[in-house]
Amino acid sequence: MASGDVQRAWFPEMLADLNQRWLSHEMTWDELVIFCREMTEKRQRIKKTQNIKTSWGSCKTCGGKLALGPISIRSALFALRKLGVIDDDQFKSLDRDWNRHRKMNGLDAHGNKDKS
Repeated sequence: MASGDVQRAWFPEMLADLNQRWLSHEMTWDELVIFCREMTEKRQRIKKTQNIKTSWGSCKTCGGKLALGPISIRSALFALRKLGVIDDDQFKSLDRDWNRHRKMNGLDAHGNKDKS
């Protein structure tokens, strides 16, 4: 197991999928939500096949256990910027658009209806 794989959110094969999918056509927010869910499942499969144990942290408030959560839309935007698929200006624009879309539709960071 490579150093840092326990806490890795994006494995190389997932980044390749993101790059290919984004470049084939610019995804809608709904498509990106579905894609992030698929990538969360893919990350779980990768960790299982490579026998990578889940990293646990502790909540400073309640002391409960915390694990790496699902991949968020913003995480995908950061990954696109890191890959060089989008530049800083495109990232800022997409980030603002996502935040606006999320608030208008009552969505959480993962594109689910906000329950609060």
